[in-house]
Amino acid sequence: METSGVHRRCPALLAALCLGLGIVCSEFLAPPTWLWLTSAGIFWVVVLLLYLWGTAARIASWMLCISLFGLGGIRHHQDTRLLPANDIRQAHVYGSKGELTASLDHDPETLADGRRRVRVRAEILCADDGDCRELSGDVLLTVRPEVTQFTATAGDRLRILCRILKPQPARNPGEFDYRRFLAQRHDLHATASIYRNSDILEMSPGSDTPWQQHVIRPIRASLRSSFTAHLDGAPAALLVGMLLGDKHAIPASVASQFRATGLAHALVISGLHVGLIVIFLLTLMRVARVPDAIACSATVVLLVIYAFVTQMQAPVVRASLMAAIVLVGRAVELRGSVLNSLGLAALVLMVVQPTSLLTLSFQLSFAATLAIVTLHGPFMSLWPSHWLAETSRVGKWILVPATVSLAAQVGTLPLIVFHFQQLAPLSLLANLLVVPLLGLAVAQGLLLALVAPIVPAAAPMISGAIWLTLTGLMKIVAVFSALTPWQVAQPTPSEALSWMSLTALTIVAIYRPGLRRVSLLLALLTANVWIWHKVWDPAVLDIVFLDVGQGDAAFVRFPDGKTMIIDAGMRSRHIDMGERVVVPWLRRQGVEVVDVVVASHPHADHIGGLVSLLEQIKVRHFVDGGQNYDSWTSLRLRQLIERRQITYHAVRGGDSLAGLGGAGGLILHPTASFVDSSGLSTMGLNNGSVVFRLDYGERRVLFTGDIEHETDRSVTRWGSRLHADILKVAHHGSRTSSAAVFLDVVRPSVAVISVGAHNKFRHPASPVVTRLQAHADVRRTDQDGAIMIRISNTGQMRVSQQLTDDPGHRSVDKSRPSR
Repeated sequence: METSGVHRRCPALLAALCLGLGIVCSEFLAPPTWLWLTSAGIFWVVVLLLYLWGTAARIASWMLCISLFGLGGIRHHQDTRLLPANDIRQAHVYGSKGELTASLDHDPETLADGRRRVRVRAEILCADDGDCRELSGDVLLTVRPEVTQFTATAGDRLRILCRILKPQPARNPGEFDYRRFLAQRHDLHATASIYRNSDILEMSPGSDTPWQQHVIRPIRASLRSSFTAHLDGAPAALLVGMLLGDKHAIPASVASQFRATGLAHALVISGLHVGLIVIFLLTLMRVARVPDAIACSATVVLLVIYAFVTQMQAPVVRASLMAAIVLVGRAVELRGSVLNSLGLAALVLMVVQPTSLLTLSFQLSFAATLAIVTLHGPFMSLWPSHWLAETSRVGKWILVPATVSLAAQVGTLPLIVFHFQQLAPLSLLANLLVVPLLGLAVAQGLLLALVAPIVPAAAPMISGAIWLTLTGLMKIVAVFSALTPWQVAQPTPSEALSWMSLTALTIVAIYRPGLRRVSLLLALLTANVWIWHKVWDPAVLDIVFLDVGQGDAAFVRFPDGKTMIIDAGMRSRHIDMGERVVVPWLRRQGVEVVDVVVASHPHADHIGGLVSLLEQIKVRHFVDGGQNYDSWTSLRLRQLIERRQITYHAVRGGDSLAGLGGAGGLILHPTASFVDSSGLSTMGLNNGSVVFRLDYGERRVLFTGDIEHETDRSVTRWGSRLHADILKVAHHGSRTSSAAVFLDVVRPSVAVISVGAHNKFRHPASPVVTRLQAHADVRRTDQDGAIMIRISNTGQMRVSQQLTDDPGHRSVDKSRPSR
């Protein structure tokens, strides 16, 4: 990177930054179409006039940047909101069941559990009510293992019985957003499944293009057969994943070890693998004495074919595009900036698919490349000069790869921490050992693919070498994965942005000495804002009612930082909400110790997830109503409490909860008439639930477990002390709870119902919802996802939810004093 004139050397990079900023603003602010069009039109007119007059070139450059910003917003708006009427997102077909006519975009891929997935292009949907309509857009079709007659491949046409569904969004803060992932990375906005052979009404062969029929499909089949015919098990799965992008065959245990070591990028096809393939091809042609210009041109052609063979996966397209730009420049002997090539690749990708900018894959690829280009030189200058001599093996084989890996990790660190909340402290060393083996495996795999069809006798020798390489690679990963990665709290978007900004300022200071003082001042200012924001952050009580389906789970963080978990959802043979939702939530919050766990009552939809919680997270105190229940879950919890030396408390109505950092707690139920001294629940487990109230800043929050009508006389005796501003509705809003007499005493302003969507119990009951709505703003986890409540010490209360159609969370600010 040159020390001066960077903006002149990298116009494409600056253009990509402006365009990308417009895409980001369109995604998160969602301004109306007319605003984007008007702004861009005005700026383009101004830029044209300035250039025609030949004056104010600097102003014209700024106006051009602003115009590109507007164009980015327009392109994103066009791609995501200005849709044809028959587009799946506009056609109001979500939830519709009927006959879908579609064609396969790609060959199906087989998942680890035997299911198959394939992208199909929707054509016609005839709903059960007889309404037929044309559709546009792709659907992710899942074929269950029981469906044995599904034999379709790329290009074939189908007519099937299925239900069109909208992909599941993130239902808890920070959770993986499957809907956003499919939309941004794969441009998919609908899913469907077929469960039995009778769901297949018709299958007919399609008409592949000659390109697909005679070039792409034979090459893909030849590659796969070369790998699987001479290798099996994990090595074969790894090679297929690395070179063909089929990651689902990789054993789960192997995949988890790679992720724990910070080497997830080595598992599947990525920019790294494309780079290794380019090196292999150029090296092969150099050995064959092919002229450089012809070698570069041939490599570009082979990269295009390879992108089609891997079914145009986004990382391959992105890396191939950037490599092609560099290789074409080299072929025509055009000296250019790597940063400008990077910007041009980003620009093309964002114009073609604006949402690609918002994917983690795109961000990691470009952040790593940008960091390597800008930081590799400065990092290398830190080593002693005699280590960097051309004859030094230390510099060539150790320092250069280490510095490249270090630069990439610095650039991607904010993204890794934000999305995965973990740091692998030895990932730098692991990369030094694994990446050379990975390059060797890629070269050996390509060699096998070239040699096996021509000289079959040589294939066993090459496959044996591949087996040794990949087995050694997996053993190294297994050793490093034994060292548990550091779990860190998920930074806020502003914190991640601050880290990236500081990195950018450091780069500016390195290459522009004249701006070092300004960069240092901005860095110090950013650090001060972050530190003082933390210092002056007001004391608040945070409550999050997590969405755990048909069950209860709530997280409380008290003003002094102490934490409480109230229930943790269901655990069964098929699902564990503690493992899936509660423990990941705690890790994202950076919670290493839970101070208090409250188990309302020993039904599996409340305490099932507590098993995983107690197994994985340190807990100081465990509170319940003292009910005895002979179930595996209850017995397991008692074992864990004793084994992990957790302080246990069986509470009764009238007990107090102390030491909650300025918040108060009062136990209101159960009494001895509902749970006797032996732990017998005389009126049933639900009616023996722990009911308690938390108080903070003149606000009250009431947790009710699963109490039913039988408890009304007992709990309403508390009178005004039962009143609460926020009510966690009992028993998921069933008909046997939340009677009028109970609600008249509580008088909540916000009622939260923790309930699963489309549950078999038909919770919540309509009469109960109607009664609640007469008193309060009703929030439901089945409709709203997680419900977040923040209470300040002045009594202000903010209620927000995870799921909303608006760009930001729908919020309610209730600052009036408690009644």
